[in-house]
Amino acid sequence: MKRLKIVLFVVGALVALVALSGFLFFQHLKPIYAGEVQVPGMTAAVSVNYDAYGIPHIEAQTDEDAFRALGYVHAHDRLWQMELIRRVAPGRLSEMFGKDLVETDRFFRTLGLGRYSEQAVKDLKARPDKKVLHLLQAYIDGINAFQHTGPDPVEFTLLGIQKEDFTLVDFYNSVGYMAFSFANAHKTEPVITAMAALGPEYLKALSIPISDTTTILRSYQQAGDYVALSTSVADIFEGLPLAPFIGSNSWVLGPKKSATGKVLFCNDPHIGFAQPSVWYEASITSPSFNYYGYHLALDPFALLVHNDRYATGLTMFENDDVDFYQEKVNPDNPNEYYQVDHWEKFDTREEIIQVKGGEPDTLQVRESDHGPILNESLPALTGKAPVAMSWTYLQFPAMIAEANCGMLNARDMDDFVAHASLIHAPGLNVMYGDTDGNVAWWAVGKLVKRSPHVNPNMILDGASGNDDPIGYYPFSENPQSVNPPQGYVYSANNQTELNIPGQHVLYPGYYLSENRAKRIVQVLDSKPTFDRADVKALFLDNTNLAAMQVAAQMTREIQTDGFSTTEQKAFDHFKNWNGKHEKGSLGAALYYPMVIFAYEKAMKDELTKQYPAQADALMEAFMEAHAMKVSIQGFFTGTPNVWWDDVSTPVSETRSDIYTAAFREVVAFLSERNGPDPDQWQWERVHTVEHQHAMGKVEALQSFLNVGPFEVEGSDQTLNNLGFSYNKTTVHQVNYGPSTRRIVDFSDIASSESILPTGESGNPSSAHYRDQAEMYARGEWRPMLFGKDAIRKGSKSLLKLIP
Repeated sequence: MKRLKIVLFVVGALVALVALSGFLFFQHLKPIYAGEVQVPGMTAAVSVNYDAYGIPHIEAQTDEDAFRALGYVHAHDRLWQMELIRRVAPGRLSEMFGKDLVETDRFFRTLGLGRYSEQAVKDLKARPDKKVLHLLQAYIDGINAFQHTGPDPVEFTLLGIQKEDFTLVDFYNSVGYMAFSFANAHKTEPVITAMAALGPEYLKALSIPISDTTTILRSYQQAGDYVALSTSVADIFEGLPLAPFIGSNSWVLGPKKSATGKVLFCNDPHIGFAQPSVWYEASITSPSFNYYGYHLALDPFALLVHNDRYATGLTMFENDDVDFYQEKVNPDNPNEYYQVDHWEKFDTREEIIQVKGGEPDTLQVRESDHGPILNESLPALTGKAPVAMSWTYLQFPAMIAEANCGMLNARDMDDFVAHASLIHAPGLNVMYGDTDGNVAWWAVGKLVKRSPHVNPNMILDGASGNDDPIGYYPFSENPQSVNPPQGYVYSANNQTELNIPGQHVLYPGYYLSENRAKRIVQVLDSKPTFDRADVKALFLDNTNLAAMQVAAQMTREIQTDGFSTTEQKAFDHFKNWNGKHEKGSLGAALYYPMVIFAYEKAMKDELTKQYPAQADALMEAFMEAHAMKVSIQGFFTGTPNVWWDDVSTPVSETRSDIYTAAFREVVAFLSERNGPDPDQWQWERVHTVEHQHAMGKVEALQSFLNVGPFEVEGSDQTLNNLGFSYNKTTVHQVNYGPSTRRIVDFSDIASSESILPTGESGNPSSAHYRDQAEMYARGEWRPMLFGKDAIRKGSKSLLKLIP
C-alpha cells in the first residue's frame, strides 16, 4: 500500500508539473497590453491605448514611429498570419507544411508573383519621393522588432518554423496574393470554353454572353481538357491556408437620404472565413495622419478608413483582368511558339521549391509574350497544348503603396480619387463619403479593351494576335458615380456601365447576380430618409426575392401525384416559403439543394455525352463559378431551354419532369442528413459557421484554434451574405461572409460602429481571439473609438513603446 501511495504521489506530481508547465507556457504566449516595452528604432515614446476589444490606438510624435509601432502591435497579435501570407505568392508554403502544398507552390512560382514583388521594391526605392518607402520600412522594422524580442506564436512551435526577418518584398507579396484571390477567370473560362462545344444555345440558356461575332476556339485536342485548368486551380484555392476575397456590399447615403442630414457610410467586404480573421483594426495619430483603419497582414496602409473628414471602403469590382491563350508550338522545335507571323522562343527559368521533410522540387517555367505557361505547374495539363495566362496585375509597375498611403490622408475628394486611380489591379469599387456631403464610388483598375469578336469568357487564340488586347480605357471612362440625383451610391459586385457619354456599355467580367444590388435599391428607394437603425437592419437583411421567384416557379411545375407524406409536407413548406432566411425558415433549407439537384439533372446528361470522362469535374467546376449564380433566375424561371431534355433517354423530358425528380431526391437527401421530419429542417440547424484555423483540421487542436460553430441567419446572395458552396457535401456550411460590418456616421463620427467575425487577435492565448464571435453571429455591433477624448475614455490599458 505504501509503495502504491508513492507511485500515485509521483504520478500526481508529474501530472501537476505537466499542467503547470503548460499553464506557464501559454501564459508566456499571452499578448502584453500594458506596461513599457523597449522597441529598437523608436525615436521617442509611443502610446498605445487598447480598448475593450484589444484594438490598439497609436499616438506618436513622428509618422515613422507611428508606423513602426503599428508593425510592432500588428505582429504582436498576428505574426502567424503574417508568416502565412508572405509565403503564398512566392510559393513557399511547402517549406512550412511539406509535400501537400507542393502543387500550390508550383502554381504560384509559375505565375512569377515573387519576381514581380522584387522588382516592385526596386522601383519603390528608385522613386525620388521617399516618404512612402520610409513609412513602409518603419512598419516592417516594427514587425521585426517584435519577432526578435517577443514570444514565438504557438504555431511556430508546433511546426518548428525558423524565423526570418520580414522585408519590403513581403508587403508586395501579400498584395499579390490579394490581387490573385480576386480573379475568377480561372474558375470560369475553361468551363465556358468546354460548354461552348455543345453549341451557342446552351451558353445563352445560362445567361453567358455570346454573339454571332464570337470566335470559339476549336483547335484544342478536346475542349474538355480545359476543365483540368479550372478544377486544378479550384483545388489550389481549396488547399490554401488563407481566405480568398469573394464579394461585398456598400452603400453611402448623402445628406438628403440621411435622417441626420450628414453622410451615413456603410460597407461589409465579403471574404472567406478563417481564423484569425482578415482585418486588423488600429487607429493612428501622428503629425501627418489621423485615422481609424482596417489593415491586411503586412500592409501598413489601411484599406478601409475613416477620419474626421471622410470615410472610404471597398467592394470587389469583379472585372475580367485575366485572359488565357492557347499557344501554338513549333512541331520542329518545342522551345518555340508562333507569334503572329514568326516563331519565337519561350522565355524559360528554373524554380527550386524547398519541401519540409522531403527532397527539393524543381520546376521549369516557360513564358510566352502573353504570360506564364500553366501546363508544367498543373499536372492535369501535362502533355497538352500550352495555355498561357495574361494578367493585368503583372503588366504594369506596382503603385499600390503610393495609392493606399495617399488615400489615407488626402486633402479632399479630388486628391483622394487621384491616388485611387494609381491602382492598376485588382479591380475595386472604391466607396467614398465626406463631411462636405459628397458621396461617390469609382471602379479602379486598368480595364482592358478587346476587339468585338473576342469573348473574354473563352480560352483565346494566342498564335494569330487577333485576340490580343487593343489597349486600356482611360480612368475617366471607368464606371463611377459622384453625387448622383438619388442621393446615394451603392455597390454589390453587380455589373456596371463604362463612363462614356452617350454610350451604354456594360464592362465584361465575373460579376455576381444582381439580387443584392436590386435589394439595396429597393429598400433605399422605399422611403425618403434612413437613420442608423435602418441601415443596421439593411446589413442583416435576409430576403432573397429572386430565390422566392425561383421556388415559386418550381412549385408550380412540380408534379405531386404519388408523393409520400414526407414529400408532401416538404412540398408544402417549399410552396409557402417567402424567400427569407431566418432561423426558423424551412423553405430555405430546401431551396439550395433543389438548385443543386435540378442543375445536375438538367445538365449532366449533355456533359456526359460530350465529355464522358470529365462530366463530373465539369459539373463541379460550373457549380463553383460565379456564372452559375448569375444564371439561376433566368435558367429556372425563363422559357424552357435545350438543357431540360435528358439526351440519354428516348423520350423528351420537360422542365416539370426534372423539377419533380429533383425534388424527390432533395427530400431523400435532407431526410438522410437531418432526420425524416421536414418540420425539423429549420435553417439554423443546417446553416452554421465555424471559423477554421489553418491547423484546425488536426482534431486535437480544433477546440483550441477554431472558433464556433454558430447558428446564423442570412445566406448566399442575401445582403446578410453568409454563403456556402453549391455542392452536396458542404451545402449550407458557411465558408464566407462579411469580413466586417461597418457604419461611419458623420453626424457623430466618434460613435461609429463595427464588428469582426471572431476577434482582433490571432493569438489563441489572447482574450481577444474570439470575443466578438458570438456578437457577430447575433448581428450585434461595437464602437470604433476615434478622437483623443473617446480613445482615452474607452482605454482599458496603456502600452508604452519606448526607445
